Amino acid sequence: MAEELQQRLLRLKSKLDLLLEQGAILRREKDDALRQAANLQEIVDRQRREIQNLKAQLEYLQIASTFAPTREQVEQSRAVLSGLVRDINKCIKELTQ
Repeated sequence: MAEELQQRLLRLKSKLDLLLEQGAILRREKDDALRQAANLQEIVDRQRREIQNLKAQLEYLQIASTFAPTREQVEQSRAVLSGLVRDINKCIKELTQ
């Protein structure tokens, strides 16, 4: 009877050791998973900030493009300015005669 009890205790001890070892492994895996989750969260936060910056840049560029003249507008402005310069030159020529 004492020998049977001793064997049971040994089996229980080996099962307990196995459970403790598995618990330690699970704790390490949990710690690794938590570290990885924290790293991934940092990446997500960094990417969110980058997206916000890019959206702001896009908005600024869209606003700037509304103020930037088109090629047609530039050509019209040059034509008007050229006409004004011709008129001024004509006036100067008439004044000097």
